[in-house]
Amino acid sequence: MPEDETEKVDYPLSYRSTLLDYEAYKDQSVQPWKAANDTVGEIGGWRAYAKEMRQTAPTTGLDQPARDQDAHHGGKQ
Repeated sequence: MPEDETEKVDYPLSYRSTLLDYEAYKDQSVQPWKAANDTVGEIGGWRAYAKEMRQTAPTTGLDQPARDQDAHHGGKQ
């Protein structure tokens, strides 16, 4: 379209700032490390967090070895 010709837009343009919902940093209280460790122990330790990640992470197939991968590293051929 030539520069001197303009196209009329028949729909409203809108702008929404990404900073509109910005929440400023708020200082949080920190509990003693002993209490935090006891809480983690009560819910099942690191295994509880690992289980949570397995349930929420999408399955990509990247955690499974590729077929014939060991042949590339001097293994079975």
